[in-house]
Order: sequence, then structure tokens, then C-alpha cells
Amino acid sequence: MIISTTNTIDGKTVTNYLGIVTGCVMAGFPGGAKAVQRGWTTAVEGAQKEMVSQASALGADAILGVKIDAHKSGIGDYLYTTGTAVKLG
Repeated sequence: MIISTTNTIDGKTVTNYLGIVTGCVMAGFPGGAKAVQRGWTTAVEGAQKEMVSQASALGADAILGVKIDAHKSGIGDYLYTTGTAVKLG
């Protein structure tokens, strides 16, 4: 599965837009630069895993236009990912 923040993949053509896919994980970003980086990486990987699962169920080859956003709330930190599942030709 190709995951990209871009809207195109060099050498490929989007043949079908299958829908929006999302991922959301509650993330812990503990103190210290290295710990924060590990927490961020783990959160991104978890959210991407959710998106890939949704895209695979749609029969997608790629997820394009991926956006990543973090949000702090009263009960925790959340990391959201959103993209468009597509078929490539």
C-alpha cells in the first residue's frame, strides 16, 4: 500500500477514487525529546495502520493526500490521519 501526502504518484494514474479513510489514536507524548519522538512515531504508525485497513477493505492500491494532525483535549492527546483511498493504473 502506497501512502503519500501528495495527490499523485509518479508514473501512475488514479483510475478510481474509492473514498476517504481515517485513523485516530490516543497518544501519550511523555517528557523528553527522545520520548516525545518515540510517542509521535508510534502514534503515526498506529493511525496509518487504521487507514491501511480501511483502504484495503475498499480494494485500494494507495492512500493519497494524507494529512496528519494532533489535538490535545482534556482527556488526552489524539493524532488523526486522513487520506483518499484510490486505485492506480
